[in-house]
Amino acid sequence: MQGEIQQEQWQAYLDGFSKRNSGRMADLQILSDELGTQEEAEMLPFEGITLDTKGSLASSVEIMLGGTGSADKRNLTHTVTQVRRIVPKTGGDGREDALEIEAKDGAKTILIFKTPLELPETTL
Repeated sequence: MQGEIQQEQWQAYLDGFSKRNSGRMADLQILSDELGTQEEAEMLPFEGITLDTKGSLASSVEIMLGGTGSADKRNLTHTVTQVRRIVPKTGGDGREDALEIEAKDGAKTILIFKTPLELPETTL
């Protein structure tokens, strides 16, 4: 799927996105004219993404990333308020490689999935 998701489809799309991509390793970047590119998180497992449709945070999206197990206590919840656009980026294999969320002020939050490097097989 490539191209902008229509606002009336955000909830259903993000629910499916969370199910399809749960546990994948991800980076989270923030791009804004004011601050440039900021790395918010690196190589954390994706836990989910939700859309708030009511109250003071209506049209906001929460992205949850976190370590797994007691050995890795890294957790991050990033909120994007006043969302204007949601655009998935799909790879050649059809899987989502990234999700771009643009706020009303033009700042972009980009969730980028990482593929762990595979070590080449060695022969003895």
